[in-house]
Amino acid sequence: MKRMILGLTLMACSALSVASDYNLPGFVTEIEDGRLWVFKKDSKELEEFKKHGEPAKQFSNIGAGPNGMTVKSADQATLDAYLKAYKNQ
Repeated sequence: MKRMILGLTLMACSALSVASDYNLPGFVTEIEDGRLWVFKKDSKELEEFKKHGEPAKQFSNIGAGPNGMTVKSADQATLDAYLKAYKNQ
């Protein structure tokens, strides 16, 4: 049982480090189901995502993110700003 808990903890930490690889200045990312969620740093939407999961209202751009990932956000403006910053880095 302890090994299973340790394994799950390591997997969760690994996923978090991968998501942080896609953070850009002013943005925080999370990976869920192979999709990259994008939030403005310290935003209300990020906190709600952490507490409740996917928001009811969401926007996505299929295959437009790093490594061809689908990028999702709680609002279109954040999604567009992240993709612009990603392409200009």
